Amino acid sequence: MINRLYTHFEEGLLNLLITSMTALVFVEVIARFFFNTGFLWIQELTLTLSAWFVLFGMSYGVKVGAHIGVDAFVTKLPKQGRKIAALMATTICIGYCLMFLKGSWDYLSKMHEIGIPMEDIDFPHLLVNQLDPDFAWETLRIDIEEPAVPLWLSQSILLFGFGLLLFRFIELFIAIARNKTLGFTLADEAKESMQLAQEINNDIQDANVEQEINSNNHKDDKS
Repeated sequence: MINRLYTHFEEGLLNLLITSMTALVFVEVIARFFFNTGFLWIQELTLTLSAWFVLFGMSYGVKVGAHIGVDAFVTKLPKQGRKIAALMATTICIGYCLMFLKGSWDYLSKMHEIGIPMEDIDFPHLLVNQLDPDFAWETLRIDIEEPAVPLWLSQSILLFGFGLLLFRFIELFIAIARNKTLGFTLADEAKESMQLAQEINNDIQDANVEQEINSNNHKDDKS
């Protein structure tokens, strides 16, 4: 039940992020080409949302098998060999995530210590005015007078994203060790392309058949 709810949360958040990015880019294009103006905050917000989409979505990609990989060698191995290779690969991925988590923590800690703000995105004054000035700066690094969103907050997805990715790889490692799966589930672009081509071909054939039937019916009506 909890896993299902979290899956819905992941999918909902990813849909919200990509929809928001699309809407913002659409507004920016309309403003530039039709009204000869623009919004600097839209550009910065779109870049931030794209980072959140990628870094949050990479763990979801591991879960649903959306990542691309080369498994031509691994698939030739016997079952035990595939298991060992998969355990080695997940161990490397876990180490990779741990290194990025350490680097992300050091980077965000430095951004918090310095108090660097985003350039064009501010918190609403009505919201910031409810905060104690000392707490706002010392804890959140928000200047009450110029309440720009702190950079450490907008880029905190580094910790969340790699934390979730680490969890997925640990989950996969345990599943492989318990023989619940043979390894990574990878996207097969060639197979998907062939399926898409076949679907298009079927649609074309159905359209031709329908056109031929309509043509024959038209001839019958004339006769």
